[in-house]
Amino acid sequence: MGAVRNMVRGFIYAAIYVVFTIVIPVLTYSWIRNMYVQGFPIQLEQQDYQNIIFWVTALGLIISSCAFFNYSSPKQSIRRGVFALIQVLVNSLYIWSYKFSGATTINFVIVDMGYFSLNLQQMILIYLGVYFFSIILKVYDILDFTINRKKLRENRMKAL
Repeated sequence: MGAVRNMVRGFIYAAIYVVFTIVIPVLTYSWIRNMYVQGFPIQLEQQDYQNIIFWVTALGLIISSCAFFNYSSPKQSIRRGVFALIQVLVNSLYIWSYKFSGATTINFVIVDMGYFSLNLQQMILIYLGVYFFSIILKVYDILDFTINRKKLRENRMKAL
């Protein structure tokens, strides 16, 4: 019964990650793309929009698949530690892709008025700093799970 529960848990977390890494950003950028300010339409350039959507979707799918494998693995297992590390690394790439896809510097064109730009690069760097500490924590977890492997297995068997 434990394996089925882990699989269901993996699917639930993968679905949550799909919503947060793909659905919400795509809907947000679609909303921004067709926004009006004081009656004037704001237009996000088509090429910028396509780049943003491509990278958000591609890396969002990878993150969601890593989330499935991470959360469907047994607790305190080396497999879970490895997939958690891979997931944090891919999350870092996901955040970094916002910078290179053009999502951190958004140029809006207000028809017949001009344009304005929104720059979020510093916020992305703060998130990457947090992910750096998460990477260190996940590497420590893998080392801990590897060193205490026998003890963790004994405790797992006692719990059954």
